[in-house]
Amino acid sequence: MKWKSYLAAAMAVMCFGTVFSGCSSSSNESSSTTEKATEAVTDAAEKETETDAEKADSDNDEETKASEEEKPTEHISPMETVSTTLGAELSNIDAMLDRDGTNTYKAKLSDMIEEGDTVNSFTFIFYSSDDVSDMVNYKGACGISVTDDCKAATDEGWYQSDDFEYAVNGAYAEITWNVPSDVVPYIDAGGEVLIGYWWSEVQQVRLSSIVCNYTRTAEVPVDGQNAISPAKSLSFGDEDSKTGKIDLTELLSSDDTLQTVTFDISSGGSLGKFTGAFGISLKDNSKAATDENWYQSNDFAVITDSSNLSLTWIVPDNIKEDISPDGQVMLGFWWSDQPTVTLDRVSVRYSNFTGEMSHTNAVTDDEKLDSISGTTASSEDVNKMSSAEIVNDIKVGWNLGNTLDSYDTNSADTETGWGNPKTTRAMIDAVKDAGFNAVRVPVTWSDHISSDGTIDAAWMSRVKEVVDYAYNDGMYVILNVHHDDYTWITPTYSEQANVEKKLMHIWEQICSTFGEYDHHLIFEGMNEPRVVGSSTEWSGGTPEERDVINQLFAKFVETVRSTGGLNADRTLIVTSHAQSITEAAVNDVKVPNDDHIIVSIHSYAPWDFCGTESDRSTWGSDADKAELDKNFKYLADTFISKGVPVIIDECGSVNKNDNTADRAAHIEYYVKSAKQNGIKCFIWDNGSVNSDGDNGFGLLNRKDCTWYYPSIVNAIMRGAE
Repeated sequence: MKWKSYLAAAMAVMCFGTVFSGCSSSSNESSSTTEKATEAVTDAAEKETETDAEKADSDNDEETKASEEEKPTEHISPMETVSTTLGAELSNIDAMLDRDGTNTYKAKLSDMIEEGDTVNSFTFIFYSSDDVSDMVNYKGACGISVTDDCKAATDEGWYQSDDFEYAVNGAYAEITWNVPSDVVPYIDAGGEVLIGYWWSEVQQVRLSSIVCNYTRTAEVPVDGQNAISPAKSLSFGDEDSKTGKIDLTELLSSDDTLQTVTFDISSGGSLGKFTGAFGISLKDNSKAATDENWYQSNDFAVITDSSNLSLTWIVPDNIKEDISPDGQVMLGFWWSDQPTVTLDRVSVRYSNFTGEMSHTNAVTDDEKLDSISGTTASSEDVNKMSSAEIVNDIKVGWNLGNTLDSYDTNSADTETGWGNPKTTRAMIDAVKDAGFNAVRVPVTWSDHISSDGTIDAAWMSRVKEVVDYAYNDGMYVILNVHHDDYTWITPTYSEQANVEKKLMHIWEQICSTFGEYDHHLIFEGMNEPRVVGSSTEWSGGTPEERDVINQLFAKFVETVRSTGGLNADRTLIVTSHAQSITEAAVNDVKVPNDDHIIVSIHSYAPWDFCGTESDRSTWGSDADKAELDKNFKYLADTFISKGVPVIIDECGSVNKNDNTADRAAHIEYYVKSAKQNGIKCFIWDNGSVNSDGDNGFGLLNRKDCTWYYPSIVNAIMRGAE
């Protein structure tokens, strides 16, 4: 019977070929019969094929399932946004500018920055042509290439500043130009920057170098952090000790990929212009090497009056895979006003394929933040709230210390004069994300007012920009007159008239600038008014001083109210003498007759633990807690019981001998006890973690918007719950 099957199959193939050959049918019957036979055979073949295919698919599914079960889950590193503020220096320019001849110089921006960098300022370093003659002053202007959509452009593709004048004392000058905020986003990184020299007491000046201060931001994968404290001494005058090299094996495992390195340095005085470079060991035959098995960055320069610096290097993508795991990472020290510096700390961020953190070296604090973003009442609601309700709505606040309050820095950019980078929106976002819902912005005005008391427009604009970072985040903001209490506010009868006139003129201008802001914005009339250097400076002052301070605050309230609008019932802050909690200072406070007043006190208690004058680094006894409870109850009985709300708008403790656990315990109890008495706290943060002098109050690493001590921040939030 097999021959019949073969014949049927052959006929089917023949007929199948005829049907699809394009030939026409001469007989409908014959065609119909043939098609039916073909369909029968085809159906049988298709069923057999489908069965085989289904079996194959089933087998494939099983194999795929088994393969997927055997395949390990791919690790994806969490991403972090890291920012670093540095200066790129164009050195050895040696261009002569003549006030009557060639009086401008242009430099390529591509020699200093990369696409995506945010330019903050330029510092042009000049010498008189003979290196001796006194310039007396410098008149000129700056310009920069901008994109076509820059509304501030003064010409096509170009922005030219107004003419400016700098006082110069000698044959050396540092001319700093802070690029206007409405120009910064539109800078053309492929363009040029210009410095113009219009006049000084010398005919010619020599442009030695240009330092471009910029902020670089990158998204990097981070699985962990690690740090060591090498305490290495570096000296730029000694070939053998002008570089600080650290073995990578002290910081990383062989499977880790380095993402960022931060070098913290300190010195015995102002660093001035610190210049250096970063370097790292590479594997053999790396195309990114600048020398044999070595990569070195371009030189950088940071101009600061501070004695310490935190320098973050975002490792270039093109060298990450070529880094030799058993090599070294380096900070080069080429020059500063201090011949010797100490490399205090080296910290790294790294990623890997496992997500594991296998390092044993302790970072500053490896606890994770567990708080939620700080929130406040709506704009509509806050304008209806009393001052007591506003204080109740404040969870806990944070101070932007040693920034806009810097003064006498011998630098045109006072914001960075005490060692902190320029404030960014990302910093304030990080503060809010940590759980704070209020920011105090201390501002010193004395270096930015003319002889008639007019505030420099650029400075007021910058203050407004920083206030807006927090205000637009929906946070409460305290704006004040800060270290003017050190530079010119002297609360004595003999100085009262002059002080009052100048202080009120400042507040009139502040009120004009911020008059339309809702009641999330709070004004603090003075910071720590006192007679500097007196025997009672920090112990409550004299009756005369306390009386003048009360009168100045009364005038402050009157001045703000007179400007009308939302200032008519804005919450205002008054303080005791030097914001002291001593009985003499607190008992003599005369709260103005006004329904929207807060009293603020500063209390770093106990001082021997919190401050810098004692080695005491432990806290937590019953007596320690009783001291805080007593202080807060005293303030509550004195003010809150009479309907006047109270805040502590400065508190905190310095780092001593890595006493993080004690500091966390202290601040948690501090904030909790204060809250139980109806008082809210603002933590002082000056941006530094060094343990010497006043440099240990830092919590937020403003270079990369991470927290040095997450456990302390978490403790603050627990206390504020």
